[in-house]
Amino acid sequence: MDAGKRRLYYLDNLRAVAVLAVLLLHTSICYMVGAPTWWYVVDPDVSLVFTVIVLVVDVPIMSAMFLVAGYFAIPSIRRRGVGGFVREKLIRLGAPWAFGVVVLAPGLTYLNYVSRGISMPYLQFWATEFWGPMYQQSVYWFLGVLLALFLLLAMALKVTPSLVRRPAAGQAAPWRALLAVFAVAVLSAAAFSPFFGLDDWHSVGWVFVVQPARVALYPAFFVLGIHAERQGWLAGGGWRPSARVWIPATAVAGVAYLAFRVTGYTATIPARVVGGALFAAFSVSGVVAAVAGFSRWGDRATRTWRALSDNAFGIYYVHPLVLYPGAWLLVSLTIPGALKAVVLLAVTVALSLAISAGILRRAPILRRMF
Repeated sequence: MDAGKRRLYYLDNLRAVAVLAVLLLHTSICYMVGAPTWWYVVDPDVSLVFTVIVLVVDVPIMSAMFLVAGYFAIPSIRRRGVGGFVREKLIRLGAPWAFGVVVLAPGLTYLNYVSRGISMPYLQFWATEFWGPMYQQSVYWFLGVLLALFLLLAMALKVTPSLVRRPAAGQAAPWRALLAVFAVAVLSAAAFSPFFGLDDWHSVGWVFVVQPARVALYPAFFVLGIHAERQGWLAGGGWRPSARVWIPATAVAGVAYLAFRVTGYTATIPARVVGGALFAAFSVSGVVAAVAGFSRWGDRATRTWRALSDNAFGIYYVHPLVLYPGAWLLVSLTIPGALKAVVLLAVTVALSLAISAGILRRAPILRRMF
């Protein structure tokens, strides 16, 4: 935040809960019906309950994280300058991203073979399969895309330095910006519909790994966050969304999206376009509703909230190292899948928080990143 301005704790808390929702999502995929074939570990004890959780939780969480990142970007540049901002992002995002892609993601992906009893030495897998048909970036794709957006913003500010300054009050109404995000998302999903569904991933020259049908949402929410901060929205006396309006709207959009995914979503182009539109509606309304809810009920800085928000990045970064091996170890236990999921999620949250707080944020080099 700018000097002298009260920190918006509710946005920090929203980001922290979005990260916890990522852990819930990844846990649930291990126990859902119809999990992706490339998923790291799939327990044989599956349930439609986890499929519903995946379909619902998957929609708004990354959009919310891009929104918050965009909102705090310009204030960071005002404090550090463009050069300092770029250096910070290269250290905090670039280095963890490169290490995650080259070192961590291959080991996580290798669990796909290990958990299914496919025999192949790890070094052979790393040298052949991973850099071929099994290539992915695990959760670290987010760092690469976010870093690219930060660097593009820095370039834009070099060309147009006035973007750092807030414009005069009375600019475009919020609904226009939200409608623009929705339109961009729908048009993007429609453009990619002949080639990709909502859940398909694609590698762009081994540099970025994205879901093409959703890819426009991320820069759109990032820009929306920048725009919101410059307009003075979400802070002080600026515009804030109403929980009484947006939470019911999100419920309606969520039910419509879930019903279509369960009953009407197919690989046809019309179905993909409709699915993309419903996804966009649920994502936009869900993010705004989350902002509204946290603004009203979650704007506090208790010890628990600060611990979660301070360690959100570290939790996100290390949780696959706990969650996926944990899911593999639990496969052989003769207990209900739902109980496995609860235990796995609880242990993953606790250990990821402990690793982040005790190692990543304390070690001399790592604490510069986390």
